[in-house]
Amino acid sequence: MDCKNLPDDPAGTPETIQTQPLRVLAAVTDLFFVSKISAAARQAGCPIEYFRDPEKLRQAAAGEPCFVIVDLNVTGFDPVALIANLKASPTTRQATVIAYLSHVQHELKREAEKAGADLVLPRSAFSQNLLEILRQRSCHL
Repeated sequence: MDCKNLPDDPAGTPETIQTQPLRVLAAVTDLFFVSKISAAARQAGCPIEYFRDPEKLRQAAAGEPCFVIVDLNVTGFDPVALIANLKASPTTRQATVIAYLSHVQHELKREAEKAGADLVLPRSAFSQNLLEILRQRSCHL
């Protein structure tokens, strides 16, 4: 069921529930995954923004609920440090962080979990379940 089109109150009184779509912020530069994530976000009704600068991503995440996707193999900055900084700051710790990586990168997975990632998945599982993950996360009432 789409969160934006909830049925009337079962007691018979129509009830209007206003929900903002969940913002998705992504530290992803791989064009294959940018395309895949964009398509899933569009299907889930979630606006998405991509960032190459971790400071700009942290600023965008400050103060409002959001969902952050981090490619743990992104180049140009330390993705584990990004996760740690998001979870350490009072203005961004509410962000849900999901990260993905190669299934053989066990140590990197442990580092991301220790930094505070809410979920760390192998690339294949992330790809296979992305739409469902976004739908579940966007239905917060």
